[in-house]
Amino acid sequence: MADMNTTRLATAKDKRVLNLRRLIATGASMAAFLVSPAVHAQTATEPPEPSVGLDEIIVTAEKRAESANSVPMSITAITAERLSDAGITQPRDLTKITPAFIYADSYVGSPIFTLRGVGFSDISLGGRPTVSIYSDEAPIPFAIETRGASLDLARVEVLKGPQGTLFGQNATGGAINYVAARPTESFEAGGSLSAGNYSSLSAGGFVSGPLAETLNARLALEHTRMDGWQRSYTSGDTNGAGDFTNGRLLLDWKPTDTLSVEVNLNGWKDRSEVQAGQLIAITPSIPPLAGFVPGLLGYPLAPEDNRAADFNPGDDYGRDNDFRQANVRVDYEFSDHLTLTSLTSFSAFSQRQLQDIDGTALSNLNQLTIGDIESVSEELRLAGDYDRGHFVVGATYAHDVVEEVGLLNETQSTVAIAFTPPLNTFRDESRQDITTWAVFASGELSLTDSLSIYGGVRYTEMKNDFNGCTSDTGDGVAAASFGALLGTVIPAGACVTADATFTPGRVFDRLKEDNVSWRIGTEWNPAERIMLYANVSRGYKAGSFPTLAATVASQLTPATQESVIAYEAGFKATFLERTLQLNGAVFRYDYSDKQILGKVSDPFLGPLLRLVNVPNSEINGVEMQVDWAPIDGLKVSAGGSYIVSEILDNFTNFDPSGLLKNFGGESFPNTPEWQFVADTSYTWSATERFDAFVGGNLSYQGDTNSQLGELARLEVDAYTLVDLRAGIEARDGEWKLMAWARNVGDTYYWTTGNANLDTTVRFAGMPQTYGITLSFRK
Repeated sequence: MADMNTTRLATAKDKRVLNLRRLIATGASMAAFLVSPAVHAQTATEPPEPSVGLDEIIVTAEKRAESANSVPMSITAITAERLSDAGITQPRDLTKITPAFIYADSYVGSPIFTLRGVGFSDISLGGRPTVSIYSDEAPIPFAIETRGASLDLARVEVLKGPQGTLFGQNATGGAINYVAARPTESFEAGGSLSAGNYSSLSAGGFVSGPLAETLNARLALEHTRMDGWQRSYTSGDTNGAGDFTNGRLLLDWKPTDTLSVEVNLNGWKDRSEVQAGQLIAITPSIPPLAGFVPGLLGYPLAPEDNRAADFNPGDDYGRDNDFRQANVRVDYEFSDHLTLTSLTSFSAFSQRQLQDIDGTALSNLNQLTIGDIESVSEELRLAGDYDRGHFVVGATYAHDVVEEVGLLNETQSTVAIAFTPPLNTFRDESRQDITTWAVFASGELSLTDSLSIYGGVRYTEMKNDFNGCTSDTGDGVAAASFGALLGTVIPAGACVTADATFTPGRVFDRLKEDNVSWRIGTEWNPAERIMLYANVSRGYKAGSFPTLAATVASQLTPATQESVIAYEAGFKATFLERTLQLNGAVFRYDYSDKQILGKVSDPFLGPLLRLVNVPNSEINGVEMQVDWAPIDGLKVSAGGSYIVSEILDNFTNFDPSGLLKNFGGESFPNTPEWQFVADTSYTWSATERFDAFVGGNLSYQGDTNSQLGELARLEVDAYTLVDLRAGIEARDGEWKLMAWARNVGDTYYWTTGNANLDTTVRFAGMPQTYGITLSFRK
């Protein structure tokens, strides 16, 4: 075994060297491919054709307004118009236009965001992300709460790399800031109507303007619905219907020249049906018992079709999920160069949804999740400018309470019938009470007119009080099953999780952690609109407790905080009279204690999913992006990333089949090596009164795997998606009519796979959709 491990590690080392060489070669070739046309064009004797050029996008990545091309970090900034044209209505859609951003589904409905290979796969409601989401700099603390962030926007900013110094922990992969369109000083109104296949309908709009001399307001509302897009291949029933309502009220009050107050009240209701999985394999947890589960071994597998799925007939898979948030921002200007800012946020989320996890019409594994999250946060910061730089100092406080109950039905499973009496139902329940506070400082100093240095630091303390257990649902089934195993009487509705003395009861625990995030770097501007930068940063993701079926208390041990040291060097350059923008970066991440979805061995239920810490791992990557407006009306945007991730040393855990395995040398789940995105549009004058336009979007994602172990049945194959659009619009911008088609080739693809009790399933992507959208504005 030692010789095998040595050989494995030697092979892994050779692989790392090869990957590093490939990384350098890829970066060089991509840079040469993108830069050489620009250099040639700049030295050509003929002037470029007249062009409107590229729009300057102002961002707040460093919590102050500045051009995206003057910020020394990798940023993808997307305007509201581009978001609308590309059909981006929720965070998952950002994969269409953001290099190195990956979305995957979890089998309990929580989205999984991965940026540059840094992601999370926590299946609990209170799982902390590695890519933090913000709305106007106010946190949306948990990934499942982000569904409505895309309403009525000015832009979206995707910040890549650890953002711990200014945005706090849980941003090791990066941060996404949704910036709402602000209230206007004069009356404005607009809206859109869309209709498409699957009887989809969407209606939304806004009104904006002054309520008083010093008070402006903006109200935005949107509702979308559609029929079920999934179809049972055994019964013909449908699933996946959409029913989503979103709203936001903004108030901007400026009582004096030095004081401004911004209020943001937003919320959404989701009554859409939960997606069902596609059955791709029968994989019994206890093979000798599979023949005793009627209908299991002979159950037909799903055809390779995006719409194909199966689920229990007659069950209601409609969500009953609600989110509401109130943010208040107060800015007081002591002078033109010194501003005090307070940002207070309160949010509440409630969830009730039934998930058919097994991908069959059997009650093999179904889960009803009921949960509530309440969060409050406060940030107080002082920002100032001086002759050769700027600074920010501040403090933050956050308090989150997460309560979750999962009611599981596994009546027709090999695990259930292994118990006497059968373990048909049980409940997982937990409560996490989390308090976090931090102090931070950040600044930049110009050493010369072209050379600057910058840095930041944040100290964070976190305390998480946990209590939870696996319990009887109240029907006495789990109490009887585990009571028989433990040789004791367990009351109906009580906890069945046993401590070290085999006494059942609730588990109480506390996780206390602290850390210091930091960032240092330099930028050099050798010529106008050309910037070179390099930085080193360290970020952290907080530890958390798992939510899982735990028959012994030790299974509820938390995963501790992970940390990453990130090295990045990049450039931002504008050429051809501001018609060509080239951005690129090379990066390396050294991971310690990375949280990853592994397994823990349950003495009665077998290997179960839970977060585990991987001692050492790394990511190496290169990323390029180009925006080009060569002639009036034509705009092209393209980007790509190449990422090599690897678990180092000997890390042993259970694979999805329940076998103990050394994962050293494996890539991270949900981390494809290659990803490309491209979007193009062309607008021309059709008549004196309106213009015509055409456009398209292409996105490619390389192959990856959903879980550790690199099992073939959990692979996510590479896929390419193409969207098209065309239409006409008024030259004065008052209206726009667009026909669109997404996934025009009806490509069959999936975003993740999952190994369950007795089945393995995939979560397929959307099939071809098409429709028309009419938008208008006054």
